Amino acid sequence: MKNNPILEIKNLDVVYKTLNDQIVALKDINLRVGERESLGIIGESGCGKSTLFYAIMDYLPSNGISSGEILFKGENLLEKSQKEVMEYRGDRIAMVYQNPYSSLNPSLTIGYQLDEVTRFHRGYSRKEARIASIQALTDLYLGDTTGIVRRYPHQISGGMQQRICIAMALLCRPDLLILDEPTTALDVTTEIVILDIIGELKEKYDMSLIYISHDIGVVNKVADRIAVMYRGEIVETGAQNTIFQNPEHPYTRALINCMPRSGIVKEEVRLNTIPGYVARRSAAETGCPYVSRCEKKAPGCETEYGIRESAPNHFSSCNRAYAEDVPDKKRAALKIPIENNGNGKNILAIENLYKYYGRPGRKVRALDGVSVSLDRNSVLGIVGESGCGKSTMGLTISGLLKPTKGKLYFDGIDISISWKKRTPEVFREIQLIFQNPGRSLNPSFNLERIIGRPIKKLLGIKSRAVRRKMIIDILKKVDLGEEYLYRKATQLSGGEMQRAALARAFSISPDLLICDEPTSALDVSVQASVLNLLGDLQQESGAAYIFISHDLNVINYISDYIMVMYLGRICEYGRKEEIVGSPYHPYTEALLSAVPDVDPSLKKKIIRIEGSPPNPTKKIEGCPFADRCHRKIGDICDTVLPTKAVFSDTHYTFCHLTSEEMGSTSL
Repeated sequence: MKNNPILEIKNLDVVYKTLNDQIVALKDINLRVGERESLGIIGESGCGKSTLFYAIMDYLPSNGISSGEILFKGENLLEKSQKEVMEYRGDRIAMVYQNPYSSLNPSLTIGYQLDEVTRFHRGYSRKEARIASIQALTDLYLGDTTGIVRRYPHQISGGMQQRICIAMALLCRPDLLILDEPTTALDVTTEIVILDIIGELKEKYDMSLIYISHDIGVVNKVADRIAVMYRGEIVETGAQNTIFQNPEHPYTRALINCMPRSGIVKEEVRLNTIPGYVARRSAAETGCPYVSRCEKKAPGCETEYGIRESAPNHFSSCNRAYAEDVPDKKRAALKIPIENNGNGKNILAIENLYKYYGRPGRKVRALDGVSVSLDRNSVLGIVGESGCGKSTMGLTISGLLKPTKGKLYFDGIDISISWKKRTPEVFREIQLIFQNPGRSLNPSFNLERIIGRPIKKLLGIKSRAVRRKMIIDILKKVDLGEEYLYRKATQLSGGEMQRAALARAFSISPDLLICDEPTSALDVSVQASVLNLLGDLQQESGAAYIFISHDLNVINYISDYIMVMYLGRICEYGRKEEIVGSPYHPYTEALLSAVPDVDPSLKKKIIRIEGSPPNPTKKIEGCPFADRCHRKIGDICDTVLPTKAVFSDTHYTFCHLTSEEMGSTSL
């Protein structure tokens, strides 16, 4: 360690007492964070990442018992009283949480909540506190700071809310800043801005950072070293390059291989999945915590276990990541033929589609003249920032929203009508999967009733015995056993709920499945499993997909075609190799530059998109991206709507740049 440790954790255990047992949340944690160092913590949900930092901040619930040492600048925080800990919490050690909505008080202005930090910890007057708050917002590159402090949390975007939370944490210039997945729910462009700002402020204020995430690509943006956690233990630590290029623990390798990344596509590679799930750990359990899920396990793994230094500053509790005595499992790539070879037989055709919300005079233009088609047995990925119209398009196609104008044709049938006028066959053939399966599955019903209802209503199968057999068959296809028939949605994990949602959709054999960010809230291991499952079901059923996401790595992996949207309009469309390999539109270029790389050795120029999208209630005469475009060429961008520029039978953009200027795009 080149720097003196600002934080040193020694033999930390955290146990939760329940009525019947003791649950081990953390076991024998030993960790160091140096001065001005950035440490990333990765692992699946339930691995103890957040619990570790609740222990540091003394936020454990009343049934949580901690033991060991947490040394902050040599002082053991576990030996201090609540009053003494208050002098550290929020002042010398600050934390930023995943959900800004739960961190900000909706009934107080932004300024009041920011001022409160320095008035409490530093004894500032109202005037001094407001000056400090304005400066903190300026450090976070927030414009109109005097206006922001007068607003309430609901009056600003999610990205701005997260920047407010970071500003709040930085007001007292802490020595250590802990960030618990602060960008998980944000667009990739907002995420990269926040990660850049965090890096800049770390250097400006000589802070140390701890960044918690399940996404190693995000952690690579800010971390010098990475620690991998599993079931309450640190199983491997090392420099980010070492962890990616030479993982020693099988869990580290499996976690990295779960993630879609540059160059990984479904036609060539099936994503790695980790069998099973993160189980609770009892006090009596010993040995390797990963052995029950490990594909490289061997005799003695349960007993011969303990962390050791395998190379300078590289520690691991196992070295079997590439063990040759247990061969790697072969994972066959997907082979899905696209039926349409230019013969015009599309399953879906959208012609000049508009969807407006609101009253006359203040209409929100969610879709503003979209035209696109979808081939049978293919996947169209739709990507863009929040508010670009992705979800509105999915809801309009599915019939939950009626288009304002324009035409929708499904298999040659006009479906641009009220859902009440759609036929049962169209209802059956177009299914929708939502981002949050917990809200789309009825918590009062078990899975037999949830999945059986569309079979009964849309397929007309009245026999309960026949329905049950069909339900069991589809549950097996999504890797859920017969025992799940009687479980309710509330008894399932996030990954199991999403599998149940897939089972419900595929139970009636749809021809078109609309997936609205179905993996955004899932761990990378569960995400990989769901993406593989979607590919398998498509290969078997021949269904076409519309896959909506803001994660370009996921879109690139699963899609055949990609459509980039901005403020209700298409920016660029093409086959995925055309979009990802040679982006022409400046917005596409910026999106791709912002994608976090799992491989830390891949360096690319980041294009920071400044400002916010224009007001969607106002009619835009020119290009909607003009005010934020890094390649704006003049007044024509503001006054003239871009026309379609075609580069191949499948690739086109809407931009005023010439083909030569577009071709000069490079990441």
